[in-house]
Amino acid sequence: MQLGKRGVAGVVILIATTGLVQPLRSQARSDVEEGRKLFAGMCVTCHGFEGKGGDAPSLNRPKLVRAPDDAALRALIADGLPERGMPRVRRLTDNEIGELASYVRSLGQTAAVTAPGNVQQGRETYTKLGCQSCHIIKGEGSSLGSELTEIGRLRGPEYLREAVVDPGARLPRGTLPIPARGFSEFLPVVVVTREGREIRGLRINEDSFTIQVRDTANQLYSFRKADLSRIEKQSGKSLMPSFSDRLSKPELDDLIAYLSSLRGAQ
Repeated sequence: MQLGKRGVAGVVILIATTGLVQPLRSQARSDVEEGRKLFAGMCVTCHGFEGKGGDAPSLNRPKLVRAPDDAALRALIADGLPERGMPRVRRLTDNEIGELASYVRSLGQTAAVTAPGNVQQGRETYTKLGCQSCHIIKGEGSSLGSELTEIGRLRGPEYLREAVVDPGARLPRGTLPIPARGFSEFLPVVVVTREGREIRGLRINEDSFTIQVRDTANQLYSFRKADLSRIEKQSGKSLMPSFSDRLSKPELDDLIAYLSSLRGAQ
């Protein structure tokens, strides 16, 4: 078989590009593996093993709202979201940030965690328990507790399960429209004014000079700390009751499946 000049040129290009593909693929795999190690040491506590979600959103989905492209993802890793509880990264090189970004992107190619249970039955359980008296979903309910319209996108199934069974151990972070600078949100507090007036409720926000509290009647208060005789922060507690003794395992599975299905506008 004889080849013309164009045919020879095509063969040369094919051989050259084929020789480049394998090193590029090997480099990509290496970046992902190194990124996995970095993730295990720095990110797994909040984002969960293999990015399945925890105190922070799950990452095993193809589209990340805050990181639509690789440049945005690298910037997010480097700068963090301090007001939402995600710290800045100061000790990584640009190359390591790239490796970490490669691993996070690889998680989007894995299947998202599916919670066992029946979503429709879980919706009915949610209503039966009266959860809407404290939580809002798609504009319906009360705002005493956290907004749940997108909770399935923001938190993984295991986090949600623990939040239902032991609410005090899983106070939300980074879910309020007004950033709480990494504080545990919805922390139960008791404040007493110098006149002896006592208010029990949830801390909504706080700085060095003031504290904002919402009581169980959904009334909002703002106090100057100088006007208070006592501020008691009840860490490890929650105004939300535990449902561990009120739900059977199938009912709990159904409820978690329903909450996991809440992902806002798709």
